[in-house]
Amino acid sequence: MSLERRTTRLAALGAAIAMGGGLALAGAVPAQAAEVEPTEIAYVGAADIRPDETSYVGWHDGASGGSFADSDGDLELGRLEITGKVQILNGFDAAADNGDLRELIDAGIWWNSFNAYFQIPLFFDDAAGDQQFTTLRPASTSTDQVALGDEWTTSRAIPGAYDANATDSLENILTAIENSSAADDADVVLLGYGVFVDAGVSGRLHHIKWGSTITRFTPAPVEQPIGEAPFRDSAALEAYLGDGDPNTPVDAGTFTQGTPGEIPVDTATRLGLQFFDVHAYSTPIAVGVFQADASGDVTVALTVETLAALPPGQHTLTLVPQTSSDRTLIAVTFTVVAAPTTTTGAALAETGLDATLPLVGGALLLAAGAVLVTRRRAGASA
Repeated sequence: MSLERRTTRLAALGAAIAMGGGLALAGAVPAQAAEVEPTEIAYVGAADIRPDETSYVGWHDGASGGSFADSDGDLELGRLEITGKVQILNGFDAAADNGDLRELIDAGIWWNSFNAYFQIPLFFDDAAGDQQFTTLRPASTSTDQVALGDEWTTSRAIPGAYDANATDSLENILTAIENSSAADDADVVLLGYGVFVDAGVSGRLHHIKWGSTITRFTPAPVEQPIGEAPFRDSAALEAYLGDGDPNTPVDAGTFTQGTPGEIPVDTATRLGLQFFDVHAYSTPIAVGVFQADASGDVTVALTVETLAALPPGQHTLTLVPQTSSDRTLIAVTFTVVAAPTTTTGAALAETGLDATLPLVGGALLLAAGAVLVTRRRAGASA
């Protein structure tokens, strides 16, 4: 029997999922194995977590004996501050398709927390076909990812294999669960994932990576009015870019006045959905505020008005994140050319202009995709 979710009844979970006693420390950065990089990002703040289990599906507190609150950090440093007894759990609908645990482990499950047990609650069938429940959790306080060779603990007995609170390799425990019923259609249902902080213990939760999604436990970014330009003029910007490390901005091509264009920028950040202040130099012009997608890509729109405000020649875009302590400056160069003028046939003959020469626009030059830019941490404005 594989560890895949099948339709079943959702029994009352309540305190059965929450563990009593014990605490664990999870490290800051998970070891990276062959895994699926997250392609989606979710932000979950304290206000997004229901304080009880009146509804199981979604983020909720399954213990309701402590408290949790947002820290004062930004997108990068923000976290949940937890005082136990608290169980922050993302509950699944047991009748839905919730994934195969072994496949999810292969794709990579990891987290960043302190004084918190990671938890995976599930249903399975025993030899008699009766539904059983257990919560799996790491046994080691240093565990910060799911690996089959690590020692884990089952909160409930696995009939014929393990007593409650028994510890063994996760591989052996999963094998026992898979073999607990001889029926080919026996139910093994993933019920969610999350962390547990024991009573009287202070903990915190930064993020969890599950499947293709990384969840950051801080409120979602909110767009702010555009801030001041990072440099007073292009000379100050050039001095900054030329100081030290190689910081030559990537060129995004040519744009013609009178025709709007776009510059796609890969910001190379894991903090997707954040907002960026964008300015254009020579003399700084506010281009606007643009939001990254889940993978950190930003599409900067160059309107007709913006291009008209820039004289023909080479210019530099600067992108600065609004809500991250990583104040990395992203720079992209581009060229503006004047709109072509209508010329009579006689004038063409006098100047020798070849009217068959194509006009190459910015859209053609940008067909290759997003611009990969040079990133450098910004200091104080020059």
